[in-house]
Amino acid sequence: MALLAATVLLLAGCSSDDDSSSNNFTIYGKWYQKESVINNTVFPYDDHEICGKDYLEFYDENKVKSIDVWDCEEDLDWQGTFTKNGNSLTISNGSENMTVEITELTSESLAFKYNSDVDENGTEEQVIERFTRN
Repeated sequence: MALLAATVLLLAGCSSDDDSSSNNFTIYGKWYQKESVINNTVFPYDDHEICGKDYLEFYDENKVKSIDVWDCEEDLDWQGTFTKNGNSLTISNGSENMTVEITELTSESLAFKYNSDVDENGTEEQVIERFTRN
């Protein structure tokens, strides 16, 4: 769960994008990490390279992958599946599952929140992850 949470912290049912949420925008496509908000403190994502950006990609029939750009090469961090039901997004990368609440989904922005013990002190913090399409 640590790798999945870390990637989700960088990042969710039915088998396709469900438009029963408050808008008609799709989750499918590449989403580039913008920032994380942990207990109302904003942490801009600063691990992008000049030659490319790390991203999550939702594709095909409920598949998802996390790509890390390293030395201008795209490396697969993990891949798995997802289900979306309204604003609930569950991501699975095999043995690990994580469910988050989508708080924003537009043509250019994706945000979701969840609770996680980010600092490993025994208390869960509220985490909001924000992504952009460009």
